[in-house]
Amino acid sequence: MATEAEKAPASQREIPPALPESPVRYLLQALMAITALAVLSPVLLMVAIAVKLTSPGPLFYAGIRTGKNQILYTMYKFRTLGEGSERQIGGRLLTAQDDFYTPVGKFLKKSKLDEVPQLLNVLRGEMNFAGPRPLRPVFLERYLEEIPNYADRFRVAPGMTGLAQVRGGYFTSARNKLRFDHLYIQHRSLLLDAQLVCLTALKVLNRWLTLGAFLLVLLLFVSFIPSGSLENLYIETLGVKVNPLHGVIAFGALWMLLRHAPKDRINLYRTPLNTPIAVFLLLALSSAFLSEAPLQAMRGSAYYLITGFIVTLAIINGTFTKSFVRSAISAVALTSLTISMVGILEVAFAEYFTSAPQLSTGLGMSSVGISSTLGSPIALSTYLLLGVPCVLCSLARAQNRSSRDFWIAATTLVMVGVLLTKNPAGLAALSLIITIYVWRHFTPLAGLVAMVILAPASFLAVDHRLTSAGFTAGSMICGSAQEACAQLGQLSWKELLFGMGPRTLGELNIPGLGSAQNLIEGANANVRLILENGLLGWGAMMWIFAAALFSLYRTQSRVNDPGLRSVLWAVILAILGFLVAMQAFDPFDNIALQILFWGLLGIGIGTEVRLSGRSSEYRIALKLGQP
Repeated sequence: MATEAEKAPASQREIPPALPESPVRYLLQALMAITALAVLSPVLLMVAIAVKLTSPGPLFYAGIRTGKNQILYTMYKFRTLGEGSERQIGGRLLTAQDDFYTPVGKFLKKSKLDEVPQLLNVLRGEMNFAGPRPLRPVFLERYLEEIPNYADRFRVAPGMTGLAQVRGGYFTSARNKLRFDHLYIQHRSLLLDAQLVCLTALKVLNRWLTLGAFLLVLLLFVSFIPSGSLENLYIETLGVKVNPLHGVIAFGALWMLLRHAPKDRINLYRTPLNTPIAVFLLLALSSAFLSEAPLQAMRGSAYYLITGFIVTLAIINGTFTKSFVRSAISAVALTSLTISMVGILEVAFAEYFTSAPQLSTGLGMSSVGISSTLGSPIALSTYLLLGVPCVLCSLARAQNRSSRDFWIAATTLVMVGVLLTKNPAGLAALSLIITIYVWRHFTPLAGLVAMVILAPASFLAVDHRLTSAGFTAGSMICGSAQEACAQLGQLSWKELLFGMGPRTLGELNIPGLGSAQNLIEGANANVRLILENGLLGWGAMMWIFAAALFSLYRTQSRVNDPGLRSVLWAVILAILGFLVAMQAFDPFDNIALQILFWGLLGIGIGTEVRLSGRSSEYRIALKLGQP
């Protein structure tokens, strides 16, 4: 039976003494919060854009919560509900049947991304990383009256996560949650806090980590990590340099495939890419076997498989829905917009911190192209060229005026980013992409006019080096790495057919061939493919591209859904832009470009195979448990 003290109103109840907060705990939590905000800033920017784009109202939800010593404070979250929803909900919990969520609200709630702004509360000392979850004041009086010793949970600051959340869940009763809160308070320590944070991360990942989410996180990581950092990840094993990140990609993609695959067999959908990919890998292994550096060449073959083909096949054979396609295209578009904005800010900072005569040109553009997070103007232009079709696709799918205005602005910013890279191949590819887009959405005459205007304007944006005596037909074919072209004439018939070994030119130290960086940023990627993989390997790679283009173009003509047709055209334009960019750059050497390009290829072929209405056919690769 409850005591008189327990029956007394909350205002008459004595608040239990608060536990002291260690300065070391606050310092560690503040450092972790600042680090987390910095690392997650690209994701937070994309979430902020999505929240503002999909629903009217403020970006953040600022809710009053009961904190330590029952003191009220303002807790911040990304807004997931429509305006005025909290008043309509009242003193109850949300259910799955409620329709108060914004278009992106359920995803933010499920992925816990809406909780990230609470890091600001941690910095202000109002919350901890771990502790009892903050309580809405509307529940306070009732719980204090109905649940004995409920006030004990306010002896510590509330947490972003807690033992009750790890061991229980959203719909666990308040009485049972209090049991976990008491256990936490009794055993509270920095080690327990760290364990709860890690367990919460694993619980969230297990709930929402699909293949699409995994690849999105991976794409964001390789896109926004400072340039040069990925090269520092290489470690030498048995005389061969390997990158642990490649193992993470392979493990993650294969794990996602196995999660959704039948338990008694391994299946692959029939696609136009299966055969050319298999042929390319077979030729790559043959080239590695014949190479002077077989271990390095084997690593190169694995590089193509892990960062390219596995990504494509994992997307095609994983959980594939229209919602996934829309989200993936929007994510690529928003990522490209963000990276383009970083590049434009780069120009602004350069103009501010550097003297004007050093940067200014007759066209008002910087003399050196922007590089943003990719570390190279050429790599950035290729990255944005893959994003431009996705931005245009999002613009074509916009349903209302505010959405169209946003994507028009986004398209403009991404195109400006490509122009500011001042990369001739990138500008030529942009002209091609815009011409085809205008031709398809308006009239062929409009496309021709766009080509006439855009092509000269694009090349005028490039500095005087294009019109110098050194710019010849040979430099247009080979780029700045003329030695690579010269090496073609010195190959034996065996090397001409099978190459010197995949991804080995930078390690064979061939006299007069030039630096590895020059081979990446200056050489025609087709020339390098022939040198490393031979004419047969280059032909297999072109077979992959041609099969994808032909299949996607054929499919788009018979798809009735205009949204899916826009996706197919976006991938077609991305492939064409990639092929043009290959004339002056080796995009295969950049892991961000690899994941982005092969991911888009998987989205396009997956849309054709899984969503276009054609009968989906499996090719059974392996039956398990049968003689």
